[in-house]
Amino acid sequence: MMKGEKVMKKVLLKNGNLIDGTTDSIRNNMNILIHGKNIQEVSEELPSDINDYEVIDCTDKYILPGLIDCHVHLVWDGSANPQEIIKDQTDEGISLDAYRHAMDTLKLGVTTVRDLGAPRRTVLELRNKIDAGKLLGPTVVCSGPPIVMTGGHVNNLGYESDGKDEVRKNTRKVLKEGSDLIKVMATGGIYTEGEEPGSVQLNLDELSAAKEEALKKNKKVAAHADGIEGIMNCLEVGIDTIEHAIYADRQALEIMRNQETYLVPTMKVMRQLATSPYIPEWALVKAKEVIGPHFEMLKQAVDLNVKIATGTDCGSPETPPELYFDELLIMEEAGMTPMEVIKASTSVAAECIDRKELGAITAGKVADVIIIDKNPLDNLAVLKEEKVILKNGLII
Repeated sequence: MMKGEKVMKKVLLKNGNLIDGTTDSIRNNMNILIHGKNIQEVSEELPSDINDYEVIDCTDKYILPGLIDCHVHLVWDGSANPQEIIKDQTDEGISLDAYRHAMDTLKLGVTTVRDLGAPRRTVLELRNKIDAGKLLGPTVVCSGPPIVMTGGHVNNLGYESDGKDEVRKNTRKVLKEGSDLIKVMATGGIYTEGEEPGSVQLNLDELSAAKEEALKKNKKVAAHADGIEGIMNCLEVGIDTIEHAIYADRQALEIMRNQETYLVPTMKVMRQLATSPYIPEWALVKAKEVIGPHFEMLKQAVDLNVKIATGTDCGSPETPPELYFDELLIMEEAGMTPMEVIKASTSVAAECIDRKELGAITAGKVADVIIIDKNPLDNLAVLKEEKVILKNGLII
């Protein structure tokens, strides 16, 4: 070894039951060799240089990829009115709170999040520090400020834009700031007073402008889209992921399947809003109206084999990070098998967020891993129990 050369840490996960995130079966008595931040090998055989490894005995335990949440808001804390908490804070204060929320998420075994809306550079800078290794944290894929019509849904987080030229300009601005993708607000929502979830906001021309600019930088576009007209507008211009999709009908879902558009349903947040005694009456009324259609949409999407990736909207009102695991149970309730839910939370989610080095336990992938005591295929609820967590090959 040359002077000054860094020795990469080697970890062996020994003799565990492997759910690798891609195949449909459990492989028993498997050994996972980790070299630095990557998985070196997955094998039934132990390495000949076993003494060079830090060994974690996984006998009778279950090894899975780190979990992924494709829709969070790290700047919010999941209280009844999280926007009120940050509205007068400095960007530095918002970023510090976002880091705390990111660590709360990582400690659950959610090793990657896609943040879909934060003011200015608050989460972009947090992502940069984590990526540079200056802070421990989950992988953060970040849209930065969403593109929203003036006065539109969550306008307090985004860049208000009217007409295709302003949308184009602000999309370019977000990309210049270093966003990993673009977030657009195609419809109204529940937690903005005076608008309906089904109402169209950014129109077809505006959505098209955002998509065109994202393509120039090889970036994806995610759309908040609750109502059917807004959903169809998104599908017409080739938006990559549809968030919520409350009123998507069979035709829309079939187009999503055929175009391989990802659905990120965020079921739990709607149930939280519909049952909370702490949210405003105007929001409660809207939330109660969408619960039935939203769940029926998800059941139909499962039947039609739409690509579904796990996302929670955690951070939003009444939805703290620990409710991630409730989302998985709702997906199972809608007809997904436990293995399908696990894939939606690992390998499918990694594809959705354009981070294919994540989401699976195979050679070459990043060593984001969780180790649990019980078989999640028997009961997905065990995923919320105590676990060993590795992020980039390091034990958290």
